[in-house]
Amino acid sequence: MWYPLRFAPLYFEKVWGGRRLESLLGRALPAGEPIGESWEVSDHPHGRGVIANGALAGQSLHDVMTAHPEGLLGPHAQAAGNGQFPLLVKYIDAEEALSVQVHPNDAYGLAHEGEPGKTEMWYILHADPDTCLIAGLTPGTTREAFRDALAHGDPGALLHRVPIRTGDSIYIPAGRIHAIMPGVLILEIQQSSDTTYRLYDWGRVGLDGRPRALHVEQALAVADWLDYAPGVTDNPAVPLGDNTVTRLAACEYFVVEKYDLAAPQLLGTDTGSFRVLNIVAGGGTLTWSGGDEPLTRGDSLLLPAALSDVTLTPREAMSVVVSYVP
Repeated sequence: MWYPLRFAPLYFEKVWGGRRLESLLGRALPAGEPIGESWEVSDHPHGRGVIANGALAGQSLHDVMTAHPEGLLGPHAQAAGNGQFPLLVKYIDAEEALSVQVHPNDAYGLAHEGEPGKTEMWYILHADPDTCLIAGLTPGTTREAFRDALAHGDPGALLHRVPIRTGDSIYIPAGRIHAIMPGVLILEIQQSSDTTYRLYDWGRVGLDGRPRALHVEQALAVADWLDYAPGVTDNPAVPLGDNTVTRLAACEYFVVEKYDLAAPQLLGTDTGSFRVLNIVAGGGTLTWSGGDEPLTRGDSLLLPAALSDVTLTPREAMSVVVSYVP
């Protein structure tokens, strides 16, 4: 019964959003709205994805996971999501800066929000020239100094800025103060959690014309005050014949790898986990024992754990981000 699953994207209007999902990925977006997020693979209660192709079309990810957990998730991945699919995969379009924010760890999230914490990673699909992200703190920053800066209106001097370009990636563990800055389209792989604590929101108002809520005390409580000056991921590409694979992130919640393909590449099932595929450049074809599926930039697919080996064949140079549970 298993085949590559596609989902109907869940679009979220955001005050900081834009239209790059339309202009760069060819999506048909709701007319005129600033779309900040597209949830591509999700089982979170705030947005549960519905399968859009094949025999399971119309069923939610949660329905299929509940009915066939081992076939979908793999035997060792079932416990990872606390009753939900363990990852949430989304695109984020920042026309303006997101809030300066931080996410809790599992212990704090479960105790105070009723859901796990939120560790995530970002792959930069597009970055305007001279763009940066905020990640971590300038060396020597303390909780007290940050609280004082907030009280005086602007913590900017205490925030570490990381220059980025298209194709970079960066790891954002729970506790890392961060913000996505303008001019960026990001692929985000994260724990299935939607808890965000805002520290600072640039003095703007939300879509309703009112200032958005801040969560200063919670944020100060969960932030890592020794997280100084992190950078982008800088792992070497490993040759696979004519192709390469690069490890972008690895933690207890997910492993993320990027395959740069010039020739057909077999993706085996040795991880024992489902795999989420995001086509971040080029296009081609995915082939499995039951058929084939065309691939183009911006596509997101979920390969169930029980799906037999699949082959990715580039039509042109193709880059694929693959995420799974370790």
